Amino acid sequence: MPSVIKTNLLAALALVAATLVAVPAEAADTVSGPATRVDADIIMVGKQRVILWAVDAPERSQFCLIDTKKWGCYEAATRVLDDILKTGEVTCTLQDGKPDPFGRRYGVCKIGDTDIAAELVKQGYALALTDQGEDYSAIQKEAEAAKVGLWRDGVKFENPWDWRRTRTPGGFR
Repeated sequence: MPSVIKTNLLAALALVAATLVAVPAEAADTVSGPATRVDADIIMVGKQRVILWAVDAPERSQFCLIDTKKWGCYEAATRVLDDILKTGEVTCTLQDGKPDPFGRRYGVCKIGDTDIAAELVKQGYALALTDQGEDYSAIQKEAEAAKVGLWRDGVKFENPWDWRRTRTPGGFR
């Protein structure tokens, strides 16, 4: 009987050792769960504010024109983001780096297989932010060709990053 106990003990130790070795390396920072819109390109997942990676959308007090008529392009962009967020729980893979002064992190956020930023760009309510990457440049070209959102005929707007530079302290979103 003692040899059976010894064998079982050795087997248990081997199992524990194998489990420890099989633990994957620490995964990238992620946040998941229901999300709410904070801004046209910023969402809240749990207690983490996430700025959508490599896109930029109109700012809260920014207006666009359709021909010569003032158009609330920010409000239009937020409605589109709200509609996207209603479709399910969000998982954001946060980019490396520390939070900004407001505690926000950049992230690639998805609902299932749908990339939220890509969908905003596809519908024409966010622009590819090539300073962060070319991730959405091709999608923006498709939106421009399809004349959707900000790319509709007669729409005039200032790039959000240019608008912020002259009107927002520190240029923060």
